[in-house]
Amino acid sequence: MIKLGLTFILLLTIGPGLFGQNIQKEKNSFGFTNDTLSVSVSKTERTLFENRLESINSKNTIKIGIDSAVPEQVKRFLGFRWLPETMGLAEFYFYMFQKKLKKYGLPEELKYLAVIESNLDPRAKSGAGALGLWQFLPATGKTYGLFSNSSVSLYYDPVASTDAACRHLKYLFEKFGDWELALAAYNCGEGRLERLIRKTGKKGYWEIRGDLPKETRNYVPSFLAVQYIFNFYADHDIQPHRLVLDYSDIEIKRAPRDLSMARQGAEQRENEILLFLNPQILTDRISKGTVYYTYGSQKLK
Repeated sequence: MIKLGLTFILLLTIGPGLFGQNIQKEKNSFGFTNDTLSVSVSKTERTLFENRLESINSKNTIKIGIDSAVPEQVKRFLGFRWLPETMGLAEFYFYMFQKKLKKYGLPEELKYLAVIESNLDPRAKSGAGALGLWQFLPATGKTYGLFSNSSVSLYYDPVASTDAACRHLKYLFEKFGDWELALAAYNCGEGRLERLIRKTGKKGYWEIRGDLPKETRNYVPSFLAVQYIFNFYADHDIQPHRLVLDYSDIEIKRAPRDLSMARQGAEQRENEILLFLNPQILTDRISKGTVYYTYGSQKLK
């Protein structure tokens, strides 16, 4: 998960014209698990949150236990100013996430994990060196075919990294046989979780939660809290921004020759879209033979 203080990279490069309304671009911080961000949840709020969280659980494949930590994470998320922008990006990326999750027979609600991991910034990088939408450490990503060189990084490729995340999540679930533990392992590492289970003799997530690293303690509660936000945002006067792009219109191509990504004038908007769709391209040129993404009938010159 991204640590507090990491700024958006993606949103600083998206032109406001890609959203359905003008947005104020600013540096934002992640604070999903920062214990210094204390919140107070009233009895009325707690009852409301818990009832709504139970309604989400009832529909989901992944059932998350609800203790005091979950309503607290809901309250914390409701205070984040970046939610409208992130929800606009979610409307775009979730189409592709759902396709990939279905391909691997995984629960659809796992799409929300990327919100916790990266705030849906495909160029996100944590202090520990985790990269992309799904925050792969280089060693783990390499296991699933991700790689990086001077011109391309598949860690930043939305499609490639999502496919890798699905395979990794499937592996973790098959290994631990429990989604709460699989999510915890995704955050703190399977080896660390295995050692902790052996050391303590505890097996369930909520049983072992107090022994987990601070970040992981709030990770699973945050997974359900994010779903609350996406289901009940209107009740809290949150108005998502809307991207003018639709992922169902994205085309996958292979460059027939070296192609420029640095164009101005009449082609500036086309270039803006191209940059947004291809965060994995690290230079101003797409090398011959490289896979890249375009929108609809957009053509490169």
